[in-house]
Parts: sequence; C-alpha cells; structure tokens
Amino acid sequence: MSVVYFGSMRSISEERSFLKKIRKIADILTDNIDEGDLVAIKLHFGELGNHGFLRPIFVRQVVDVIKEKGGKPFLTDSNTLYKGSRSNAVDHLNTAVYNGFSYASIGCPVIIADGIKGQYYQEIPVNLKYFRTVKIAGAIVDADYLLVLTHFKGHMMAGFGGAIKNVAMGCATRAGKQVQHADFKPPFNEEKCIGCGECASHCPEDAIKIVNGKSDIDYDRCTGCGECVTVCPTGAISIVWEEPTEKLEEKMAEYAFGVLKIKKPKVSFINFVVDVSPDCDCLPWHDANIIPDVGVFGSKDILSVEQASFDAIKNAPALPDTSVKEIPLIGEDKFYHIHHLSGETQLKYAEEIGLGERSYKIKRV
Repeated sequence: MSVVYFGSMRSISEERSFLKKIRKIADILTDNIDEGDLVAIKLHFGELGNHGFLRPIFVRQVVDVIKEKGGKPFLTDSNTLYKGSRSNAVDHLNTAVYNGFSYASIGCPVIIADGIKGQYYQEIPVNLKYFRTVKIAGAIVDADYLLVLTHFKGHMMAGFGGAIKNVAMGCATRAGKQVQHADFKPPFNEEKCIGCGECASHCPEDAIKIVNGKSDIDYDRCTGCGECVTVCPTGAISIVWEEPTEKLEEKMAEYAFGVLKIKKPKVSFINFVVDVSPDCDCLPWHDANIIPDVGVFGSKDILSVEQASFDAIKNAPALPDTSVKEIPLIGEDKFYHIHHLSGETQLKYAEEIGLGERSYKIKRV
C-alpha cells in the first residue's frame, strides 16, 4: 500500500500554511534528486482565457525546494494537438508568461518539451495492447528527474484529468496525442447546428466546413482531438459515451506507462485538488468550481495519488449553482454526473498494466 502525503487548505499559522505544506510534500518526494540533476516540472500552463490552472505561487514553492537540493528545475509542457494559444512553442511560451509563469515569478526557465512544432521526441517501446512504441517529448526524455504537478479536474472525454492524463497527453508529441484520440469520431446532429463556425475555426486538421449554413465533418481528415466538441455552443457535435472514450482512457494509461518506464525511480507526483472545474484547463474559460477546495496530495505512485484525489472529490459535497445539478452528492462520482462517463476506466487499466496500485495510506503533513 503506497503512502500518499496530504496537506489540507486549512492554515492556522505561517508554519502551517498551505504553501509550507506544498514545500514539505515536495521535499519528501524529491529525496532522490542529485546535485546538478535537470528536473522537468511537468504542468499545464492553461489556455488563454482560463484562470483555473495551477497558481504560479504554488509552483514556486516546488521550484525553490528543488533548487535548495542542488537540482536545476525547468517548467515544461508539450504543444497541443488542437488549435489555440499553445499549438507551437512560440505561442505556448507567450501564453505561459501571460498566465504568470515567467522567470521573475517562478525562478526557473520554461522549456517546451517537444520543440518549436512538436517534432522533438523519442520513441519508447512499451509493447502493450494498443501501442508497441510511444512518442515522448524530447525534453522529458532528456531530463534527469520528472516531477509532475497536476491540477485535478474534470474532462469531457476521460471523465477526469489527473496525473495520468497530465503525463500521457502532456508528455506526448502532437502525433502521440493524435493516436491516443484516434478512435474518437464525434457524432453530428444537424438539427442542433446553427452554423456559427466555431467548430470549423478550431479544427486543427481543417476537417470541418460550413456548407449551406451547417457544419460538414470530413471524418477521413478528423483526428478525434475533440476540440469541436469543446467549442460547440449547442451540443450539435457531441461525445460518444461508449467504447471510444474507454479506449482513450486505456491509451492514456499506456502512454503514461512509457513515460514512467524511462523515468523511474526519479519521478514523483503532486496533485492539487483545488479550483476543481468540470472541464480541462485547455478551455479558454473556467466554469464554476464543483466542490470546496480540498488540498494537495503527493506520492511516488501515480495511481495511488490519482485514486486519493478522485476519492477526495467523491467524498466532498457538491457546491450549488454549478454543472453538478444534484447536491450535495456526497460519495458519488461528480464527473460521471456531469459527463456521463467513468474516469475509473483509466484507473483500472493502469493498475492492470502495472502503473501502480490503487490502494493507499494517507499521511498528513
């Protein structure tokens, strides 16, 4: 049974502040950082217009701990598959700085992991059900240590987005993201379509055109990234709630397997269960938080920290006036209530392929 360290948001003094708890968990987890190690801090910088991503002041605590140990930290993420403010390294860096992740505020550089246009990577053999090899961003491979900082929240195609998704999608190249999404082809309801063109303008493959006032999807060009689903204002383009989403979750676990294969034992995970939104930080907005802030969880076992974070959200009361329509919904999967799919598929399959263990023991800091 893996140990998961937990720090609550409750603070009764400076020494028991939330920031000090973040530092303590980071210090415990990075006990095997060596002098001079290049430490990749994997996080999500947030899309322009979003404000629910990890607060830079939280990240600064981790950066300072690593520097005190003699490590050389850098913040990193890979370029996105969808169009937006992070699909190439130049836009990505500008977005990171705009959202507060500058050298002045963080104290370390930002390096986009897969290069200018997402073509810097290595193929790592995994030999699993879906993939023989996975394409991992070069800076992740090159780093001596990987510390994964995750904003745990919902996700409309994976149930929830936690450390597994952060590693699987966030450490993959754009091509790696595409093959994880490849089985998802969004259905289209012509009656609901108002011809606004949002889907067409956001499609990274130009697979959608407006024809006679309605969207027309070329499924041969579609990569299944799901961006059209995210921006459609009427639900005319929607999620398939059956096998494709389950495959996506399992494929994510296999990509995470590839990353951990090359980084263990020099890898650890910190999940922040704060500002828990129903959807991903990839959206250019942030919906109302669905539960009260809980705190921070950390472990060297990716699956244990995922399960602990997921359980904490299940056990928290749902807040009123959010996308959760029933309250308090204590003990229930809020993300299933919102998206009608279970993120537990990724947990079950991850355990099956040996990514970690779902059982855990909480140790408060």
